[in-house]
Amino acid sequence: METPNKKSDLSIFLQKVMLLRGFGDMNSYSLVTEFKNLGKIPDYKMKNIIQDMSSPQTWNNGKSIFIETVLENISEN
Repeated sequence: METPNKKSDLSIFLQKVMLLRGFGDMNSYSLVTEFKNLGKIPDYKMKNIIQDMSSPQTWNNGKSIFIETVLENISEN
C-alpha cells in the first residue's frame, strides 16, 4: 500500500495535467515523463498518451486519457 503522501502528490499532479491548454503546450511531454516516475504506469499506456498528445487532431483525447490514468492511480493508492 502506498503512503498518503503519494496520493497527495498524485492529486497535485492531476491539477497540473488539468491546466494543460492544448496542442503545443510545452508542459505536455514533461508532465507525461514526470508521471511515469510518479506512478506504476505500463509503457504502452505512456506511449499511447504521448502519441495522442502529439497531434492537434487527437490532443484532447490524449489529455482525457492522461487524466483518467492519473485518476486510476489515485484510486489505487
